[in-house]
Amino acid sequence: MNNQGKLLIGGIVAVLIAFSLSFIFENLWIGYWTAFAVATVWLFILDRSIISKSSSRVLIRTFIVLFLITQLLAAIQFYNQSVRQVEILRTIRTTIVSNISQTEMEKALQHTLRHYYMDSDPSETTLENSFRELFGDRMEEGGRFLHEHDSPDEDMNFTYKIATPDSIVLAVTATYTPGIDPNFENNTGKRGMYQAHTILTKNGVRYEREN
Repeated sequence: MNNQGKLLIGGIVAVLIAFSLSFIFENLWIGYWTAFAVATVWLFILDRSIISKSSSRVLIRTFIVLFLITQLLAAIQFYNQSVRQVEILRTIRTTIVSNISQTEMEKALQHTLRHYYMDSDPSETTLENSFRELFGDRMEEGGRFLHEHDSPDEDMNFTYKIATPDSIVLAVTATYTPGIDPNFENNTGKRGMYQAHTILTKNGVRYEREN
């Protein structure tokens, strides 16, 4: 095999190796930009070694430059599109977690409030008593409140707090869904995740988003 053949094969192998970084770092763009840089260097060496000696070097160089420019513009456009899609998916996920968690917490606390006023004597009991009577099987040590359809990979972590006998707080912190402030410190020890709480008093239920 002559030197030109070795150069061509070597360049292709180098680009493929550079792109394989995508799998090592689990990031497509690391591999793509590394491969693009290697390909650019390879084309420069190819130009010095082979193309510069060709009678059609101006045409070939023009084609190479146009090819690099179109690839660069296409990559930038695709990257921007990917960023927008990630933001859209993040917004959708946040909306789903927010709606499900709010419904879950309000449902439990409204049920507690209804039980307190309709199925017991308010003068002789408390909201805490009604809450424990209804959801005692979902109240765990450490303040964890089991989701109605709890699963090991659940994104929502519910907790309860008996602030006073007539004031109960249910809170939710997401495992994977980010909130508004990336530096927000969550109840679970993580940072930047979605978090909200719902407060029950004798006057009703109030939902508040924290992050």
